[in-house]
Amino acid sequence: MRRVPVREVPAVIAALALACAVEVGLRTLSLPRTARLVGAPLRSTSSPTAPQVRGARLGRRGRRQARAVQRVMRHWPFGDTCLRHALVAGHRLRRFDPELVVGVAKVDGEIRAHAWLEFDTGLYDPLRAAQAYLPLGSPRPVEEE
Repeated sequence: MRRVPVREVPAVIAALALACAVEVGLRTLSLPRTARLVGAPLRSTSSPTAPQVRGARLGRRGRRQARAVQRVMRHWPFGDTCLRHALVAGHRLRRFDPELVVGVAKVDGEIRAHAWLEFDTGLYDPLRAAQAYLPLGSPRPVEEE
């Protein structure tokens, strides 16, 4: 296992503490309330366009926070789900005013869900899967005959 650079230790500790709080929130509160409390409110209005595919411009400090979240969530005992990851990252990147977006897609006959963060400058989606999902609340695409 790679060592964490000393300058990133505080960010990793903060991400770890927040991951614990998010886990409790997901088990005891509604998703909209948990998202609001971490500073990444759940998007409630539909977006007329597909998710932006470019990554958010986070700057040096923001990239350090995102790396810390990735380090923690990679080893999280309850699973590195996209929702947990997005909520923890949403708090650590809250100065960028993120919105939590939940999308759905039909994959191999099953309905699947995915969560990511959207900012004015792009999106934060470590799995890079957002463009395959339709955000909840969006108008349904017209199926061709």
